[in-house]
Amino acid sequence: MNVFGFLKDKLKAKSVEAPTREEMVNDLIHYTCSRVCYGVRDQAGICCTIGERDWIIGPITDSDRFLRDVSKKLGREFTFDEIFYSYEEGRKIFPDRSTWQDPNNYPALRVVLDGKAYPCQFLSDDKKCTMQDIKPEICSAYLCDYLKESIAKMQERL
Repeated sequence: MNVFGFLKDKLKAKSVEAPTREEMVNDLIHYTCSRVCYGVRDQAGICCTIGERDWIIGPITDSDRFLRDVSKKLGREFTFDEIFYSYEEGRKIFPDRSTWQDPNNYPALRVVLDGKAYPCQFLSDDKKCTMQDIKPEICSAYLCDYLKESIAKMQERL
């Protein structure tokens, strides 16, 4: 099923009233990010994985709120250093990547230092965000180029 078929089915399921443009965009974002991430079928979590890219998940502008929400969700108090990298620590992780050397990109979400993919610590084994309902603003606002193009195409059709 393609993205537009998915949205059409959602519209049928909500036969009482048609979704707003914002709801349709949100559905498209959810569908794309969980099933066609970066345009790759059956892929999710690419934006939450550093890999070989010069990429950092930061700056986290709502770090206090996120830290509080993670603690509440997981039922124990977490420290800043368990969730985030500070500039002092983070710049040492990837000394050859410019995004990690820029203090304006901090605090940044910690990644799993697995020597290969470097996923966000909150990405599950099946590449789903385990903090979807409380994720930081930067995660909500991020739109990869593929997603931007998909949104533009959908809005042209509306």
